[in-house]
Amino acid sequence: MQADEHERIKRVCQFIEEYATAMLSAGATTSRIERCVERISRRYNVVAELSLLPSRILLTVWDLSHCHNYSLVGYTHKNGINLQTVTSLSRLSFDNVPVENACEQMRAIVSCPRLDKRIVMLLTALANLSFCRLFGGDMYAMVVVFVATFVGNAYKNYMTEWHWDVRFATIVSSYISAMVGSSCFIAGLGSTPETALGASVLWLVPGIRFINAVSDMANGHYVVSQSRLTDAVITTICLSLGLCLALVTLDIQWK
Repeated sequence: MQADEHERIKRVCQFIEEYATAMLSAGATTSRIERCVERISRRYNVVAELSLLPSRILLTVWDLSHCHNYSLVGYTHKNGINLQTVTSLSRLSFDNVPVENACEQMRAIVSCPRLDKRIVMLLTALANLSFCRLFGGDMYAMVVVFVATFVGNAYKNYMTEWHWDVRFATIVSSYISAMVGSSCFIAGLGSTPETALGASVLWLVPGIRFINAVSDMANGHYVVSQSRLTDAVITTICLSLGLCLALVTLDIQWK
C-alpha cells in the first residue's frame, strides 16, 4: 500500500510539474498558475508546495497525511506568449479525470500547432491600423501603417526562425517598420505623417509582459515580476532604438 501511494504521489507530482512549467512558459501570471495548481491538488487529494522562479519551478507534493512526498524541479521553455495554451490549460484544471488522462490532454494542448503565421501577421497589421485610426491617422497613414506592420513582422518571423537574438531582431524589425512608416513623410502623403510613423512600431510594444509583471508584483512574486518587467523594458528600449535609427537615417525632424 505504501509503495502504491508513493507511486501515485510521484505521478501527480510529475503531472503538476509539467503543467506548471507549461503555464509559466506560455506567459501565465503566477496567481493563475497557483490557483490552477491548487484546484488540481484538491482533485487528487494531495498538498502541493510550489515555488515559481523566472526560468524554473520548485515543486514538492505530499499526501494528506504528510507521510509520502515527491519533489521535482522544472525548467521553462522560451516558446513565447501563447494565450490559447494558457486558456486551455486553465480549463483542464477544472476537469475531473484520472491523472494519466489529464497528462495526455495537457501534452496534446502544449503540442497543438499555433495559428498560421501569415494569419497572425495579417491580424496584427489590422490591429495596428486600428490604433493608427484611434490616434487620428488619416487613410494614407492607415495604409502605410498596415504595410509597415506586415513587413516588419515578416522580417521578425524570418529572424526568429533563424534563431537570431530576440533583442537584435526587435531592433531590426522596428527599424524596418519605421522606414516603411516614414513613407508619408517622404512622399508627402496625407496630413498625419507623424501618426503613421509613430504607430508603425506599436505592434512591438510588450503590453502583455508589462501587465503580467504588474500582476505578479501585486501578488508578491517579486522575482518573477522583476524578470518580466526587465524583459519588457529591454524590448521597449530595442524598439525605440530601431525607431530612432530610422529617424536618423532619413533625417526626419518632428514638428
